[in-house]
Order: sequence, then C-alpha cells, then structure tokens
Amino acid sequence: MRVMPAVTLFLPMAATAVRSQVRNAELGYSLTPPEGFADFPAARSQKDVVDAWSETAPASTNGALVLLVARMHGTLPREAMRQEDVPANTQVVSFKWKGFDVGGLKTLTTQAGQPVFVLVAQVPLRKEAVQLSVAGPADQAGRGQAIMEATLASLEGETSWLTSTERAGRLGTIAGWWIGIAVAAIAILAWRKRRARAA
Repeated sequence: MRVMPAVTLFLPMAATAVRSQVRNAELGYSLTPPEGFADFPAARSQKDVVDAWSETAPASTNGALVLLVARMHGTLPREAMRQEDVPANTQVVSFKWKGFDVGGLKTLTTQAGQPVFVLVAQVPLRKEAVQLSVAGPADQAGRGQAIMEATLASLEGETSWLTSTERAGRLGTIAGWWIGIAVAAIAILAWRKRRARAA
C-alpha cells in the first residue's frame, strides 16, 4: 500500500480565503475547501501535491492548519491498510466517503520542536487515487478531524470501487449466468435421453 508523505507547512499566508468549489479535470474530482482557508501555492512545489490550502487566520499560536491533495499514481485496492504495515507512531484509521470506508492514517509527531498531527485519507477515484492530508499543531487535532470529514463530504468524483449494491448485482448476474448454463445443460441431457428412448 503506497502512502504519500504528508507535508506539514506552517507558513504565514497573505491571501484571501475562498469558499468556491475546486475542480481537477485530470484526476476527476471536485471539492469545496474549508471556510477560512486560502490557496497555498508554495505547497504545490512538493512532489505530487496538486491542490493545497492553509488557514488565513490560524486558531492556534503554534501555526496554521494545512490541507493538501496529492496524486497516488494508481488505483486503490479494496483491502484495508494493516497496522503492522505503518510506523509505530502512526495509527491506521478509516473515514467515510460516499458510503465507503476509505483507509487513512493518524500521526502525532514533532516539527521544529512543536507537537503536530497529520491525518491522511486515501480516496479511490476511478482515474487515479488521491490522498487528502490535514496537518497542523497538535492542539488543533479535533478541528483537523472535522475539516477532513467535511472535505471528504464535499469531494465528488467517480470511484474505482463498487458499492455493496453494485457488487451484489454483479454477483447476481454471474450467478444467473451459471444457473442459466446449468439449466441449459440439464435440458440438453433430458432432450438426448428422450431422443434415445424414442429411437
């Protein structure tokens, strides 16, 4: 399971906050950045980061919250991440997106001597999976969780995963084909027996 590094940039911003929907045609998603967040172009210089926002008026004296979207260069499998596959200071978590439980990570660490949190959610978009990261001072972890949930709720895009209804429908179709084949085979055998008796 590939996990992109979360970038924790707590730099002052001199931009105006926007609340309009952002679209990325290449990766096939749209989302609404959180209220009070502004475009953060400096973060897009990081490898694979395609969208980035930061708080314009940080609630913490220790720095601003940052929201990033990074490309993952592939699609995501349905199996969940396992705790044994991540570093010891990282916890495997899950988030809701469009009725799916999507994999995520929660980390508490330090940056420049300050405690920080990083939340990551991996979203199985059809064209290419993306990773959302929310990071900031550890005293803002609760707000970070709420921002992640709100951003996921606003995120629209086609997924490469089937819903449980679609999976059941596909299994039903496959089962229907097998039943149809079995019935056809029985009918042919019965017809041959009748024909042999008539001869």
